[in-house]
Amino acid sequence: MLVALTALLGSDYQLADIGDAFEKLGSVAKYADVRLQAASTGQLLPEPPHILADLTTVKLGLLTTLTYEVLLVTVVGGASRQTFMGLVRALGLDHYSASRLWRPGLAVIACYLLVGLYVVVVGALGIDFLKPRSTVPDAITRDAGTLAVGLVVAVVAAPLSEELFFRGFIFGGLLRWGFWPAALVASAGFTLAHLDVGSMIPFFGVGLVLAWLYWSRATLWDSIAFHFMFNFISFALLMAR
Repeated sequence: MLVALTALLGSDYQLADIGDAFEKLGSVAKYADVRLQAASTGQLLPEPPHILADLTTVKLGLLTTLTYEVLLVTVVGGASRQTFMGLVRALGLDHYSASRLWRPGLAVIACYLLVGLYVVVVGALGIDFLKPRSTVPDAITRDAGTLAVGLVVAVVAAPLSEELFFRGFIFGGLLRWGFWPAALVASAGFTLAHLDVGSMIPFFGVGLVLAWLYWSRATLWDSIAFHFMFNFISFALLMAR
């Protein structure tokens, strides 16, 4: 969907910058050399390199992601064969107390520490392709409107839609097999949906924690709260960086 929309609008399919500041400077310096050489020999001047993400494509990416999240909720609502209130009761969404937020809060802290340890170990081993990368591009911070949409998509829509689908629908539907088979299948789907090789191992672990949070108290609010806090911290770190 994103590729088709990008082609239709004639935008560059570039969702991320080419690299850090040094890589950008190197690309500009290389272009300057080629341009000077072309100018001195009377050749056609080369096109400048695309070193920054295309903001139009980034906006389209966020909108297609939001569409995907709406579709997840639609699938849960249609395939569960429940009324709205019946689904709310089945997922334990009809009761919750703010005093219980300490459990997902502690789980978020523990998971962040483990992910940090994983990054350090992978970095020490020199396995760069296994380093987790943000699924939200840094380019969203260059435009206030894009940043606002990114905040809604990552911090509000994703926790609700993904928990309804992967924990409430997939995990809950497979619980007849037992906790571990259901948790492994739901976590695998959750991991693959993020389309990042480096995030596969840590996100699979996070998926298991989310399944346990839902299963242990039979309410989806615990996993939604975890997902919200985890994504909010990630978004805040993105803005700080």
